[in-house]
Amino acid sequence: MSLSEQFLHLSQVEFWALLLFCGIAALAGFYFAFRWLGRARLIEDAPTAKIRSAHQGYVELVGNARLMDGEAIFAPLTGIDCCWYRYKIDKRGDKNWRTLESDTSDALFLLEDETGHCLVDPEGAEVTPSDRSVWYGSARYPLDRTPARHRLQRTPLLSLLGVLNREIGYGHYRYTEERIYPGDRLYAIGLFKSLDELDHRQSQTELIRGLLQDWKRDRAQLLARFDLNRDGEIDAREWETARKAAQTQARMAQKEQQRHSLQHRLSAPDSRHQPFLLSTLAEFDLVRRYRLKAFVAIALFFITGSAAVWMLGLRLSQ
Repeated sequence: MSLSEQFLHLSQVEFWALLLFCGIAALAGFYFAFRWLGRARLIEDAPTAKIRSAHQGYVELVGNARLMDGEAIFAPLTGIDCCWYRYKIDKRGDKNWRTLESDTSDALFLLEDETGHCLVDPEGAEVTPSDRSVWYGSARYPLDRTPARHRLQRTPLLSLLGVLNREIGYGHYRYTEERIYPGDRLYAIGLFKSLDELDHRQSQTELIRGLLQDWKRDRAQLLARFDLNRDGEIDAREWETARKAAQTQARMAQKEQQRHSLQHRLSAPDSRHQPFLLSTLAEFDLVRRYRLKAFVAIALFFITGSAAVWMLGLRLSQ
């Protein structure tokens, strides 16, 4: 029986279900082809800025990932120190894998170039990490916390081989973890914002308000410092003196904070037409990756679209 005859013998439900599948696959291929080509074009056209001189708005930066001072970030499944992680735990079913647990790091880290530091908020970012580990076990959480690390696959063909390799692994549970490490070269494009004068004034106002509230709660200390005529009350002139003292103290505290704080931040843009990308691949490799993915999507569009048209024509010719 020929292929055409086999399709003609499908039931109405089977035929329309298959046609719908081909149509959706074609539309998905069309959408992702333009999406990934747009990503590649955006990366090629965007000029790379330096943190110290970058303009406010949508900016491309290149530097090294660094941890912030304070609490470290640990990948959940391996316990490895990192700047960012993404993990997933799957359980093998009768026919396929079912995801039991997954999470993506939203902890802040730094991007450093030769001109300064920038705070990176990875929430909402499309991340291409340094490497990934995929391994198997018999428990919900891995007993082996030192799996092999595999550097990022750079082509769809190698990624497909990686998928096939994962599918033939042994164990009831599959663990996947991706990471960005301190010191990794990082490409980033997103919304860049520096702490401006308005931010400074707002912060200073909040500090003054907090100081005055603290002084009000400690009335004895307030009277000792600002009750100049010793009548047991704070009049308007004395309160103005207290306010000026709080202003001076707040200004000094703010200068000290700024000396130790970061003045720049990179985060997700408000517009969905401006993607937030973080990648450990070099700019050229990232462009090539997106173009290859777009080529695969275009091929999917033509193959599934042609199949849908052929199936519909075959049914209408009956």
